[in-house]
Amino acid sequence: MCDKTKEQLLEELSEVQRMLEERTEIHGQMIRKFKMFLANDSLFTQIIDYFPYPMAMFTSQYTLSMVNKAFTDATNIRLKDTKIEEIKILRYKAEDMQLAAAITNVFDGKTSILENLKNPFSIFSGIDQQNLKSDRYTKATVFPVSSDDSVTTHGVIVFMT
Repeated sequence: MCDKTKEQLLEELSEVQRMLEERTEIHGQMIRKFKMFLANDSLFTQIIDYFPYPMAMFTSQYTLSMVNKAFTDATNIRLKDTKIEEIKILRYKAEDMQLAAAITNVFDGKTSILENLKNPFSIFSGIDQQNLKSDRYTKATVFPVSSDDSVTTHGVIVFMT
């Protein structure tokens, strides 16, 4: 390999690393802000509901405890007909194993940034896959929400395009 090719490859690798570092920082900022809003319930609920990407918060029993409007729009569920607590995450149904692993690992305090997801809403019970309004969500961030004593009490999935 000539020196010019090596130099070009090194420059391209440096650019990829810079882009990955920026993306990681943006995800970290989003997670920190989300945790900050947990302290103020009414403001928190309002912000989450108007967040433009589908978001679901779930317990360690893999039961949903909160979803936002973008989630109900994307999945075409009607919360008047279905109680949110009735929707479960069924990890064995996940068509994408990285998503199933991230959902499990979140209760070990791990944050996962996922890409190239296939049919990510397949993990939820009670959601008719044929009625999904959008299959455009191919990325997700799964992160833990901790209590004051640093115990992970909930996980959050944010689906992105």
